[in-house]
Parts: sequence; C-alpha cells; structure tokens
Amino acid sequence: DLHLSLRRQRQMCIRDRFKTMISKTYKVFEDDSNKRIDKFITEQLDYLSRGIVQRLISEGSVTVSKKKVSKDYKITEGEEIEVNFTDIESKSDLPQKIDFQILDEQNDFLILDKPAGLTVHPGAGQKDNTLINGLLYKFPDLGKIPRNGLIHRLDKDTSGLIIIAKTLKSHTRLTKLIQSRLIKRRYLALVHGVPIAGKTINKPIGRHPKNRLIFCVKDGGRESITHFKVRERFDNFSLLEVSLETGRTHQIRVHLKFDGHPICGDRQYNKITKWSNSSVQEEVAIQGLNRQALHAFNLSFNYDQKDYSYESPMPLDLISCIRGLKKNL
Repeated sequence: DLHLSLRRQRQMCIRDRFKTMISKTYKVFEDDSNKRIDKFITEQLDYLSRGIVQRLISEGSVTVSKKKVSKDYKITEGEEIEVNFTDIESKSDLPQKIDFQILDEQNDFLILDKPAGLTVHPGAGQKDNTLINGLLYKFPDLGKIPRNGLIHRLDKDTSGLIIIAKTLKSHTRLTKLIQSRLIKRRYLALVHGVPIAGKTINKPIGRHPKNRLIFCVKDGGRESITHFKVRERFDNFSLLEVSLETGRTHQIRVHLKFDGHPICGDRQYNKITKWSNSSVQEEVAIQGLNRQALHAFNLSFNYDQKDYSYESPMPLDLISCIRGLKKNL
C-alpha cells in the first residue's frame, strides 16, 4: 500500500509538470519548400530541441495534410503541417516587480511599450529581472501559457511595442498570425550614412561563423526580408522607417549593416566610433546613445475581425540625439 501510494504521488508530480495539450498549424510557403520537416518545426518552435521534434514525428504527433510522415520528409509549398504536443511548464521564470508600460489590455492579449535596457525573457546570460518576470508578477496566469504568452521578441536595447497573449487559444492564433506575416511591425532606425532612397533587403541570415553571439548575411541562412524608406536626412546620418516581413534575430541590425548603413549606437554590430566627414557635434550626439537607435513604433493586425493599430512615441534619448544632429545642419 505504501509503495502504491508513493507511486501515485510520483505520477501526480509528473502530471503536475505538464500543461494542457498544444496544437500548432503551419502553412508551407515557397521559401521553406523542400526543407526537412524536423528542421522546419524546430525553426518554428525554437523552444523545442530537434531531438524532441523528431520524437514527436515518430510518435505520430506531427502530420502533413493529415498524414503521418518520417523525420526526413521534405515539405512542399502549400502543405499544412499540424504539431500536437504537451507543453512542459517552466519553473525557472519567477515573478518579479518590474516597471513597464501597458498600452492596452484586451481579453486575449496585452500591448506593452518596452523600454530600452529591459531584456524580454530569461536566458543563459540573464536569469531574472526581465520583462517576462515582470509579466508573471502582474499576470500570474501567464505561467500556464507556452513561453508565458510571448509571441515575438525585441532585443534588450530595442525599445517599443510588443504583444503578449493572455490565453492558450490566443497564443496559438497570434502565433499563427505572425508566422503568416499578418502582424505588421514598423520601426524607426537612426543609421549612419544617407541612403539615396528606400529599398527592400532580401538576404538570408544565419549565425556568424566565428562569433556565435551575433548573426550575419550568409548563404544557407534563413530567409529574411526587410523594407525601409527614408523619413529624414541629416548631414551624415538618416532616420529610416523599417518594416519586417520576417522576424529573424537581429534582422534589422544585420540587414542595415550589410547595406552599409549600420544603426547608430549598435556597438555589437558597429565598431566604428569616428566616421569620415562627421562633425564633432554629430559625434557627441551619437556617442551620447547608450543603446542601438532602434524603436518599434507601430504594431497593426486584425483579430476577431477587428483591426488594431498601436503606436509608441519616439523615446527621449532618440529625440535628444536627433536634435544634436540637426544642430549640425
């Protein structure tokens, strides 16, 4: 009886570690055609290892157009992939009192205005004092949702708008919207140089071969598409409006550097401190930045047949920098 009781307690503890069943559906676009299905799913669900994904496939928890496949199956444009799995609850993300602004709260989602300097979620380099820790303090039920409701990310030193799902159902729906490129994101970027006109940068991005902490344009990387137009020109710098079709890590920073217009204040991707033709006034303005001059100012999407659009004003540090550049005109 004691053995049976201990066994039941162990089973309950194991069961308590798991949350509800999660179902994800993806449509295959042209750029992912002929890709192995295990690689594709790992890219979509980056919090699951490739080994776990392969196990799900072997268990029949992954179907392509309603049919079971093998882990080395090559997907084709137009196919629909469904993934069903039981999410494991994370015990490492602890509630902490963190300051951030909530622009809007709906039944299904939150719209936040993240300040520069705040990391979005705990990771290897930072275990706490993140936006997710602050969200769990204000909204404990987010701990029951995959990734604590996170739909997309912003770099630590990028400011601006971010959307958080409040329910399991909305997390699935909003994730599908962003994967289908139906959540529009626009940014303001202050860059070195003066582009002649706006353009589209369509270059694949992958991890840097020597520095695994950064990314670069490389053959064999993931498809990445960035659009920009010029909002304002200064002597040697420009303010760009940037929009994304894809959402790769550091995408805007990598693409703009590749295009010859690195983001001001981005010390990770831009080691140059003194630029040719720049004045002392300009250098003082740029050096006053303590982060990359990138701000997510607009989010727009349709949810439940209703259009939503949110804007965040330019932060004071970027306004001050631009004023310094204008004095040089």
